[in-house]
Amino acid sequence: MDDDPGREVFVSPVVVASQVFPARPGSLPDAEQFVRDALEPITLETEERQALYQAITTALLAAAGKDGVFDVMVRIFPDGVEVEVLHGAGIHRVQPAAEPFADWLNGVLRGQGLSQEAAAQRIGVSVRTISRWLRGDTEPRMRDLRRVHEIFGP
Repeated sequence: MDDDPGREVFVSPVVVASQVFPARPGSLPDAEQFVRDALEPITLETEERQALYQAITTALLAAAGKDGVFDVMVRIFPDGVEVEVLHGAGIHRVQPAAEPFADWLNGVLRGQGLSQEAAAQRIGVSVRTISRWLRGDTEPRMRDLRRVHEIFGP
């Protein structure tokens, strides 16, 4: 350390929250909720939420073919916030998802007043596939997840 008496050192407190999620469709709403909880009472603007959703989706899709997990890290400084979404071989911890994809999709369809038939038509899958997703029997393949993201994004 420098002993220069004219030099000031300022230590800024930083709060860091990090969670690793499995690279599966049900993790999208879980990761978003993690960030909202970490930032509470701060709320994100629409543009910020969309950028966050895009970053999470990109990391999830990138991790799906590689290591199977992605990490969301929130850093809160006295004068700002940073949210970082990573994927890579260095991430090894996996936390169970809090909300299954089926529950999330059921909520979205209810919130938008959509039937299974209407949702199937918009996504481009069969009603039987939607029914399986809603029961939690299966989750969408990555190509279908991309479509779900385009239609029901943030």
